[in-house]
Amino acid sequence: MRKVLVAFAVLCVGVLALGKVEVEFWHAMRGGHLETLEAITAKFMEQNPDIVVKLVGQGGYGDLNTKLIAAAAAMQPPTMAQFYADWVASAYKEALMPLDGLIPEEILNDIPEKLLAACYFDGKLLTIPFNKSTLILFYNTDLVPEPPTTWEELLAMAKALTVDEDGDGTPDRYGFGLRPYPEMFTTFHWQAGGKFLSDDMKDSVLYSDAGIAALNFLLELKATSLYQSGYLSGPFGSGKIAMYIGSVAGIPYVARAAEGKVNWNTAVLPRGPVNNDSIYMGTDLGIFTMNTTPEQREAALKYILYLLSPEAHMAWAKGTGYIPFRKSAITSEEWKAYMAEHPERVAVTEQAFHGFTYPNHPKWYSIRGVIGDMLEAVLLGDMTPEEALKWADETIEEEYLK
Repeated sequence: MRKVLVAFAVLCVGVLALGKVEVEFWHAMRGGHLETLEAITAKFMEQNPDIVVKLVGQGGYGDLNTKLIAAAAAMQPPTMAQFYADWVASAYKEALMPLDGLIPEEILNDIPEKLLAACYFDGKLLTIPFNKSTLILFYNTDLVPEPPTTWEELLAMAKALTVDEDGDGTPDRYGFGLRPYPEMFTTFHWQAGGKFLSDDMKDSVLYSDAGIAALNFLLELKATSLYQSGYLSGPFGSGKIAMYIGSVAGIPYVARAAEGKVNWNTAVLPRGPVNNDSIYMGTDLGIFTMNTTPEQREAALKYILYLLSPEAHMAWAKGTGYIPFRKSAITSEEWKAYMAEHPERVAVTEQAFHGFTYPNHPKWYSIRGVIGDMLEAVLLGDMTPEEALKWADETIEEEYLK
C-alpha cells in the first residue's frame, strides 16, 4: 500500500510540475456520440497541451442529474457538465458561472434567438447550447414522392397509404406511426398557436383552441397510424409505416433499419395553422463555481469556446447527427457540400431555423410528465380533449405552480 501511495504522490507531483489544468466534464454521451466527443476533445488537448479535459460519463440523463444533485449538495461538483434548462432552474442558478461578457458577441449572434434564450436565468447567461436536436418527418420515398407540407396533407396521405391487403381488418401497412410522448402534443399545440404557461408562470394555459385543435388532429391521425410506445425506426425501416415524426438523432437508426429494404428521406415538419416549428431538444453546457479554481473555470471556458468553433461545431454535427445550430455553419459551403452527399440532412438544416423551447420552469420535467399522461388518456379514449386539457391545467397548477 505504501508503494502505491508513493507512486500516486509522485504522479501527482509530476502532473503539477507540468503545470496542467484539469477540467472534469460530466456528460451523458454514449456510442457514436461519445466517440465523436472524444475525438474533438483529443484535438482540443493537442492544441492546448496545458489543459487536460477528463470526460466522465454518468450513464443516461437521469443518472447524470441524480449524480450532479448529490455532488453539488456535497460541494464537490465537476468543473462543467451537461444540463437541461429545468435542472438549472431548479437547482443550479446560484452554482454556475455567469457567461455574460465571456462568450464573444459574434458567437451569441450566430445562435438562433429562441435556442439562446433558454440559456438565460434571471437575466444571466448561465449555459450555452451543446447537443441540440429537433423533430423532423421521416418518409418512405417509394410511397411518398413528395412529403406533406401541411397538417391536412399529412392526414390525407396517412389515410391513403393505410392498406389492409388481406382484408382481415388489420392494416398490413400504416400511413403513419404515432408514439404517445409529450412532444407529439406540445409540437402540434405550438404549431396551432398555443402556449404552455402564462407569462408569469403561475398558470397552465393548455386548455385553449390550440390545445383542442392539436388533440383532435392527433386523434384523427391515430385512426390511421401504427400506435405504439416504442421507437418507430424499426417499423419504418421494414416498410410497416410510410411516415413518422421523430428526432434527428434517429437518422442513424433509420438508416440501419431501412438498409436494403426501403428508400427514405426526411422533411421539415408539416405546417399547422400558425407555423411548422419543432421543439428544440437536448442539453446545454455550464461551468460550476464551487469546488473549482479560477484556472479550471478559465480552461473550461476555453474548451466550450472550442466546441463552438467552426471546426469542432461542424465535426460534432457530422459525427453525431445533432443540428449545426450556428447560423454560419448551416450556411457554410462545407455544410452545403456535406448535405449534397447526405440529403437526409437537408431537412435537419431547414428545421433548425424553426424551433421553440419549453419555459425555464424548475418543475418542467414533472409538468412534461402530466402532458404525456394527458395525451395518452386522449389517444386511448379515456378522456375527451376538453376533459384532458382541463385536467392537465388543474393538475399542473395544483401540484407544480402554486
